[in-house]
Amino acid sequence: MKSSMISALALVSMSIAPVSAAPIKVAAQTNNGSGVQCSLSSGVGHNCRNVLNFKTFYECQTNRMERGWTSIESSNYCRTLDLK
Repeated sequence: MKSSMISALALVSMSIAPVSAAPIKVAAQTNNGSGVQCSLSSGVGHNCRNVLNFKTFYECQTNRMERGWTSIESSNYCRTLDLK
């Protein structure tokens, strides 16, 4: 009984894949072809576009946080889009 429990635990622990929690650096790429991207590093976004056509600030922030962005990153990005 003990050995089957230990085997099951070992199998479960090996099947759990590690998750990368690296912060997202780029929000969206601009369409001008120059390679300049939306940068949120200074807390103020530059060259950011509303590529997913968010209607409200809340919709934007919720969507970004569901995709792993922090509250600060999502707020800064959505603020640069001038959403109400």
